[in-house]
Amino acid sequence: MIKAEIILLTNNVVLPFQQLREEFHLDFIELNKLFASQSLAEHGLGFLINIYDVKDPDNPWNDVLLKKIVFDTGSTNLTYLHNLDIRGYSLYDIDYILLSHWHYDHIGGLFKILKRIEKEVPVICHESATFERFFRRERNLKIEDLEGKSREEILPLLSSSKIVNQEPIDLKKIKILNGKVQFTRDPYEILNVDGLKITVSGEIPRNHIEEDFNNFFSLQDGVLKTDKILDDKCLILEFDENIVLVNGCCHSGLMNTLDYVKDYSSKPISHIIGGFHMAAASEERIEVTIDYLNTLDIFDDTLYIFPIHCSGEKIIEMVNKTSNSRIQAFNPSVGTIFFFRG
Repeated sequence: MIKAEIILLTNNVVLPFQQLREEFHLDFIELNKLFASQSLAEHGLGFLINIYDVKDPDNPWNDVLLKKIVFDTGSTNLTYLHNLDIRGYSLYDIDYILLSHWHYDHIGGLFKILKRIEKEVPVICHESATFERFFRRERNLKIEDLEGKSREEILPLLSSSKIVNQEPIDLKKIKILNGKVQFTRDPYEILNVDGLKITVSGEIPRNHIEEDFNNFFSLQDGVLKTDKILDDKCLILEFDENIVLVNGCCHSGLMNTLDYVKDYSSKPISHIIGGFHMAAASEERIEVTIDYLNTLDIFDDTLYIFPIHCSGEKIIEMVNKTSNSRIQAFNPSVGTIFFFRG
């Protein structure tokens, strides 16, 4: 038997007294109040994922660790490492570091994590990580103020903090720290054993116009261009009967991402955990997304969604106000552990 353990180490909220397991009978969740009370939150996201071969269900000490995965590394305040340390988790035996995309709130702990591993470890990401990226911080700043401009032309905006930049991936530094960067636009298989297949998605096609955007920019060929964040990746855990989906920020859009998963496998989805990128979404867009979720082939007649980090509370409230109890939404605390078996 295979057991997947997904530990939420960085998220926007710490709720030591959260009791999702007890109040909603979610037997796949655990939260230690003592650890949660010592944890820190920040605007960021990071998971530690352990995959075990269970030899004896009554004796977990005999479980064999098959894969240990970092999926995103939290933000620049390094809450990932703080929260990891108070639980006594180690990193020396990490097999993969997976980056959902190259934004500060998902890669902030990367270099510190690499220093702890002390062995060569693959870092899986997309070549868009090599772009310098820019984010608007001035609401009145128009797209035409940035689109097609050189870096020199936007320096006044940078110096006045009307825009901020994200430095591109530092390949030399990662190499010094024994990281082995592997750029890929295609699906990347992490594990394939009896009972579980784990795949990092490739580029996710953008088919739903409701999920299109043009407010991100990156420096490409010497000028600023709209950045569609093509490096946005999800992690697909395919069990014998169902799929558990783990998102980073879901810049591709939740509906586009789920279309991708449906093309990948015909198995029903049971859980979606991670960023939905809907904090600023209108009620109309959320309603469209909920209607889409209601069309899904759902495992065991209930879809559990955990919209965290960049998702906003509105989607959780609107999902749980609907009369359709087939979908249940929660915002789990830092320190929550999800368990799935296959």
